[in-house]
Amino acid sequence: MIAYFVMECAVDSRIPTYSGGLGILAGDTLQSFADLEVPAVGITLLWKNGFTNQKLSNDGTQLDSPQDWDIEKYMQPTNIKIKIPLGGKDVTITAFKYVVESIKGDNEIDVYFLTPDTPENDPETRKICDRLYIEGGLTRLKQEIILGIGGYEMLKKLNYRPFIYHINESHSAFLIAGLMKDIGDLNRVKSRVVFTTHTPIPAAFDKFEMKDVKDMLSGYCEEKVFNDIYREDLEEKDELNLSWLAIKNAKNVVAVSRKHKFVSQHIFEGYKLKYVTNGVHHVKWASPHHKMLYAKYTAGWEEDPDLLRGASCIPDGDFVQAHILCKETLIEMINSETDSSFVTSDFTIAMAKRITHYKRNNLILSNPDKLIDIAEKKGAIQIIFAGKAHPADTDGLSIVKSIYDASRYISSKTKKVKIAFLENYNIHKANIILSGVDLWLNNPTRPLEASGTSGMKASLNGVPNFSVLDGWWLEACMEGINGWSIGPRTAWTDLSYSDDMHDLNDMYGKLEFNILDLYYKNYSDYIKIMKMAVSSIAPHFNTHRMVSEYVTDLYLTGIIMCYLEKEKDGIC
Repeated sequence: MIAYFVMECAVDSRIPTYSGGLGILAGDTLQSFADLEVPAVGITLLWKNGFTNQKLSNDGTQLDSPQDWDIEKYMQPTNIKIKIPLGGKDVTITAFKYVVESIKGDNEIDVYFLTPDTPENDPETRKICDRLYIEGGLTRLKQEIILGIGGYEMLKKLNYRPFIYHINESHSAFLIAGLMKDIGDLNRVKSRVVFTTHTPIPAAFDKFEMKDVKDMLSGYCEEKVFNDIYREDLEEKDELNLSWLAIKNAKNVVAVSRKHKFVSQHIFEGYKLKYVTNGVHHVKWASPHHKMLYAKYTAGWEEDPDLLRGASCIPDGDFVQAHILCKETLIEMINSETDSSFVTSDFTIAMAKRITHYKRNNLILSNPDKLIDIAEKKGAIQIIFAGKAHPADTDGLSIVKSIYDASRYISSKTKKVKIAFLENYNIHKANIILSGVDLWLNNPTRPLEASGTSGMKASLNGVPNFSVLDGWWLEACMEGINGWSIGPRTAWTDLSYSDDMHDLNDMYGKLEFNILDLYYKNYSDYIKIMKMAVSSIAPHFNTHRMVSEYVTDLYLTGIIMCYLEKEKDGIC
């Protein structure tokens, strides 16, 4: 049994317990666990008011409000309660269960969403998990103790005995304290822990005052337990870094792409990491039209995504027809939600992802006059923007405003460039956008894209990726064959940052002289690239392959050791 811990989890578009890629990846991973019959259980937090409900004001300012949703409409209350000591008082935790069914309907994975919102707790405690990522400081510390220690104790209460505890990003690292308290042997604890690190930015690691951590945990375990797993030689004595806590106490530490392995080894100096490049759930993210297309020409692809290598042999007419149907659905959604007046015949680009500084969501609009000039000479361009900025991220909010301002300027100058911003980006909208556009744009600052998965989803639907050579795209890109790159192809060990102006000029140049010429003047060759995007990317960059690598390369060692020692500690 694998216990999969994660702070956010996207299991359904109507359940707003996620904000971006980490949650989407978690949902896809659990789906592949179910499909591949990997014995696993999911642990996450129940965010009563979601992340943020996005609305743009008349001047392009992002307005924030809670995301209301009906919990019991989608989840089953377990009515099971545990108590954990938290900051000198007992806090009652309960769980709601969501069941992830396999695609064939013959297997299930239970996912438990933890919450302190119970009548036994005081009003302040009940609100600890109201909003995802909105609160920091002591509230964030309490959330992560509830996830790690509360999740660990809840599994015991539910009679689960996991072989492996998979800490998916460091938010749940406090579960190590629970393991150490019960087992008492650090080496045996480490053999049961797998840690996946996602962020390549040390400043983004969760850190807490040591005094606050010890105060919070004093009623749960003796200080010796905490000192054994912490070992202050790597950190300042007054601060706890959860990522360092996780890496010190995991037998296997894994990055989420080959490039990210080198970035992370530079951060975690002295530690050698493995890597398993992320993937996407191929059935979940294929459009309805592409599902029918692949069923016709690559039968069996649902169970074996490797069969999608045959997509390059699909007749052009059938392939294009599926894309046109997806594009029509997309255009209908855009025109119903905005006044952009998009048309199906015009070349359409999407920049849809979480909005923050390093993702450079507005880079393509940096020189609007140049963009206008390209469209006037080569053909009309339509650009879709979607994504949410964290309500406290001033840079992200400024990017949202700049997209709005640039669209107003461009619309006053030409009808050859149209821009639409879709509010409240979610799984449902992502499915429509990534299958209906003609090009998927991704231009984060290198090397800060740990992996990325949105371009994998687009490629699965025959939409070429146009991206900085970082994360997964550095492994997948075949220039001009299955997509295009932005900026230079650097060495795996090169950790230098990309240059905004260089990347912008490369983006404009390829858009003008390569991409638009193909689309408007030689569409048959553009179709070849679309089909190669499927056949060269979808067979490998999927969560079936990713989960299989986790099982064979990371889980089995711990499982074997657990079997050998099961009589010693009773945990297995």
